[in-house]
Amino acid sequence: MAKYEELPIAIQTIYADLVHRVWTGNISALTSQGGSAYSREVKGRLYWYWQPPTAADGKRPSAKYIGPDSKETRGRLQEMQDHVENLRQRRDMVRALRAARLPMPDAMSGDIMAAMAEAGVFRLRAAVVGSVAFQTYPGMLGVHMPATLSRTGDLDIGQFQSIAIAVKDEIDPDLETVLKNVDKRFEAISSPMDTRQTLRYALRVGGDERFSVDVLSPMRGPDREKTGNLPALRTGAQFLRYLDYLLYQEVNGVALHGAGIPINVPDPTRYALHKLIVSQMRRMEDPRSAAKSRKDLDQARALITVLSVQRPGELKDLWQELCGRGPSWREKAMSAVRQLPAEIAEALGEETPTLSRAPGR
Repeated sequence: MAKYEELPIAIQTIYADLVHRVWTGNISALTSQGGSAYSREVKGRLYWYWQPPTAADGKRPSAKYIGPDSKETRGRLQEMQDHVENLRQRRDMVRALRAARLPMPDAMSGDIMAAMAEAGVFRLRAAVVGSVAFQTYPGMLGVHMPATLSRTGDLDIGQFQSIAIAVKDEIDPDLETVLKNVDKRFEAISSPMDTRQTLRYALRVGGDERFSVDVLSPMRGPDREKTGNLPALRTGAQFLRYLDYLLYQEVNGVALHGAGIPINVPDPTRYALHKLIVSQMRRMEDPRSAAKSRKDLDQARALITVLSVQRPGELKDLWQELCGRGPSWREKAMSAVRQLPAEIAEALGEETPTLSRAPGR
């Protein structure tokens, strides 16, 4: 089995602490960008205000009135100042983790996830999937992984439709508005089969697609429409087979952008095994799709290598769960395993298969 480099314990501790802070912190819109408190005396009475920091364009925002001097007002001010200090510490932690070569999202992905988090997307149990999710696993598992495995030019989010309906809550504003607030050039892309349904969102410049956000949901049971609505996210979605395995029991993670963004991601073991199936569903006659298939296999291999040491029992259990879902599941997964080193099959508890490597592997 290939070797991997563990992160220093100090870095692993910082990552775990950052995840805890971003998910339990008291998010305050007023203090999210920092600032400081000051008092002003009017006719012998003291009043408190909050002064936001100077904006990037050099403009100084107006001060916000907090209240007259009292025990309650001073308590609120202390909470606000604690929150600002917490944000400062979180930014320092993000910088330390990035300096330790942990993957970070590109600026566009980071800004979009920050806007989604503020709107409530991840609070409502949506999860980031794909390579942006993979970026969280080195910190989560405490290892270095090749940077090339986490590069991407898009963002995928997924949610069970049953959750989207059951939570009886929704984001504010709707997802299209959230994206347009990041970049007004984002536009909804309708399903070719039903123009009333939005499948994805794209940012285009001069006819070229520069960035995309795909919204996905599991297709379960008999074949049905491949599009539908996710009420909690106030958007349409594309329904896909095999996605239920990936999204089940999502875990809390953090994207290393700004002060750290609280996001949900798939369990890393489920992610690795799901990638085996996904790699076999690409159109190999298309060079771009074939390259994605190779990346799928490389991600699966890297994670299974680590998980076979850190979580060997869980790895074998979830492999058995996947194979037990039906012949097509096992057939696709084993087809991928046969393209990987024999150690991968052994880690899954399988007999070493006859290898049929893909060209160039």
